[in-house]
Amino acid sequence: MVVDKLAKLFIMKKNHHKCHPQPNQDLSSSSLHSFHSHVSKCIHQLALELEPESESETLSLSWFQTCFGLLPFINKAFAKLLVDSDHPMSQWEVDSIEEYLNYTLSLLDLLNSISSSFSHLCQARLSLAHGLSLTLMEKEKSHSLARKHLKAIQPSECFSSNFGRYLHTKDQKAKNFSGKEWIIHEGVKEMKSIGFWVCGVLLSCLYGDCNPYMELRKTGGGFESSLVATLDFKISDKLVKKKPSFCEIKEMNNGVAYLVGGDEVRHDAAKDLQRKLCELNKLFDDISKEVDNLFNDVLSQRAKLVNGSRLQKQLQ
Repeated sequence: MVVDKLAKLFIMKKNHHKCHPQPNQDLSSSSLHSFHSHVSKCIHQLALELEPESESETLSLSWFQTCFGLLPFINKAFAKLLVDSDHPMSQWEVDSIEEYLNYTLSLLDLLNSISSSFSHLCQARLSLAHGLSLTLMEKEKSHSLARKHLKAIQPSECFSSNFGRYLHTKDQKAKNFSGKEWIIHEGVKEMKSIGFWVCGVLLSCLYGDCNPYMELRKTGGGFESSLVATLDFKISDKLVKKKPSFCEIKEMNNGVAYLVGGDEVRHDAAKDLQRKLCELNKLFDDISKEVDNLFNDVLSQRAKLVNGSRLQKQLQ
C-alpha cells in the first residue's frame, strides 16, 4: 500500500510539472529581460556621450572607439544569458547552432574588411608622418621633398554595389523557436543587429561611402526594432546624407592642406599636426587591437560550439 501511494504521488508530481512549466518560462523571460536591460544601459550611455557633437557633420573616432566596445560587451552579455537561462551551447538544437554560426561567420568577414581598411590607412599615415618629419628639418632640400609625402589621408577604395551580398544566406523557411531555444534566437538576433550596425558605421566612415552601412542595414533586416535604434536615429543622417568620415581624419587633412598651401615653412603648424597624427595613430592602433581580440574571441567561441556539438553526436 505504501509503495502504491508513493507511486501515485510520483506520477501526480510528474504530471504537475508537465502541465505547469511556469518556473522555467519565468526563468527564461527574466534572463532575457536582464540581457536586454544590461545592453540598453550601455547603449543609452553611448547616446548621451554623443550629445555634445550631435550637430557635427562627422563622427568622432574617439567616441567610436567606445562604441566598438559594444561588440565584446554584448558577447559577454550573451554568455551571461546562457548561464542565467541554464542553456549552455552543448544543449542547443541544430537550428540555434546554425543561426549562431551564420552570424559569427559574417562578423568574422566584416572584421577582416575592417583590418584591411586599417592596413591601407596605416600606409597613408606613415607617409604623412615622414613628410612632417622632413618639414621640420632645417634643410631646403628636405622641405621640397616633404611636399611629395604631405598628402591627405584618403579612404580605401569605395565598396562596389555588390558589397554585402556575400553576407546573404540562402532563403530558408521561417523557423519556430520555443522555450530556451527562443531565448537563444532572441539573443543572437540582437547580437546580429548590433554587430552589423557597429561594423557598418565603422566601414562607411573608413571608406567614405555609406554603402556598407546601407547594405548591412538591409541584410540585418533594419535596426528599428533593435536596441541600437536610439544610436542609429542619431547618426543615420551623417552616414546617408553626407559623406561619412571621422572628424579626426578631416582635421588632419585640413592641416595638410594648410601646410602645402603656402610657400613658407610653417614649423608651428607642422609640429601641431605631428602631435595630432600621433594621437590619431594611437586611436587606430587601439581599435585595431580590439578588432583582432574580438576576431580571436569569436573564432574561439565558434570552435567550442562546433566541438561541443560533435561530442554530443558521439555520445548519442
